[in-house]
Amino acid sequence: MNDDEKFYVEKILESFGYPPASARIYSHLLFSGRPMTITELARETGLGKSTVSTALRLLEHDGLVYYTKLGKKKLYRARSAFHRLLLFPDRILKEYILPLRKLLEQNPDGKEDILEDIREFEALTRKIIELLEPKE
Repeated sequence: MNDDEKFYVEKILESFGYPPASARIYSHLLFSGRPMTITELARETGLGKSTVSTALRLLEHDGLVYYTKLGKKKLYRARSAFHRLLLFPDRILKEYILPLRKLLEQNPDGKEDILEDIREFEALTRKIIELLEPKE
């Protein structure tokens, strides 16, 4: 495994808000070329099993990692799925921007500048989502 390649993959994930442990696990799985157990990942990355398990749940939730079972063991693999990171603008819009805008609109007194900024951010985020939508 090339440490420089792993470094850049880790930095990409961290820039999207992933914790360093999750980024390290993902890059390690991506470049390992084989499925790995939690125990193997902990040993090879130097992270605790609990940390590895938590990181894998997050990565699995976001579709970057999946597992297959071999008896009682779970074997984890990384998907080369950087395009999934582009789904974040939609998530940010739905989970944070829209609820914040609604709260500010309910009581805008003294928060007009913030509300205007949030509306602009919402419009920009919608344009980004539109650009990322598949073309027919």
